[in-house]
Amino acid sequence: MPFTTGAVYNPPAGLNHIDRIQISCLNDSIIAAININLQIFHFRGNNFTRVPVGESLFQVNPQQLVVQTFSVNLADYYEAQINFYSAVNTVINVFAIDAAGNFLNSILQPEFTYIDRLTMIST
Repeated sequence: MPFTTGAVYNPPAGLNHIDRIQISCLNDSIIAAININLQIFHFRGNNFTRVPVGESLFQVNPQQLVVQTFSVNLADYYEAQINFYSAVNTVINVFAIDAAGNFLNSILQPEFTYIDRLTMIST
């Protein structure tokens, strides 16, 4: 099922400026692996056009935690889209980190919004 964080504001400077996001993917199942697709977008400029900046497709084995990190330093807003396949007992959270490595905020899985599909990324 695909989900999105929605467009998340990134202050342009100062103590609340987000340098990167870390997406933690926990497979709590004791028997089944899961497949996860992450897509990261920036919104920049006067008209806030969505620009793809990262995509990752990977498997998480039972009882394993996988953490992916993506830069959002240049984004005025950012968005993470997430789809998990064979998803049983899956917990995914997004954490915002500043340039010094300090935790700024989080978007927990229950806060994600369901979407009908991931955004198509053209190459």
